[in-house]
Amino acid sequence: MKNFRILELDRLKDTNNYQFIEEGIYNDLKDDGGFATHRIAMAMELEEGENSQYPLEDVLDKFYVHVEEFLESNEADSYHYILGGELDDIQSLKSIIGKRVYNKEFVDEEGQTRVQLIIE
Repeated sequence: MKNFRILELDRLKDTNNYQFIEEGIYNDLKDDGGFATHRIAMAMELEEGENSQYPLEDVLDKFYVHVEEFLESNEADSYHYILGGELDDIQSLKSIIGKRVYNKEFVDEEGQTRVQLIIE
């Protein structure tokens, strides 16, 4: 995946439902769960040969965030999401903005094929 970027959504700017925290990050005031209430809207593009599940699942696991909502996109091979999590995890997730993220296979010391998430 590549070209990660923050999406500006008007609905996240609705102060009745969301509290602005910092660029791209909002606190969902209607989420009664009490934790993981922060949101960021992001777009990302697939690279040739990638599917829409991986490496996204590995990104979600690495940064402890989840897909809150799948958004429609009119851009080919571009996926738009609202991602949710705790504030520090969402802030860490912003580190992939503008970077390329992919999975690379390697053989470990025991001869097992493993997959490593690469962020560059």
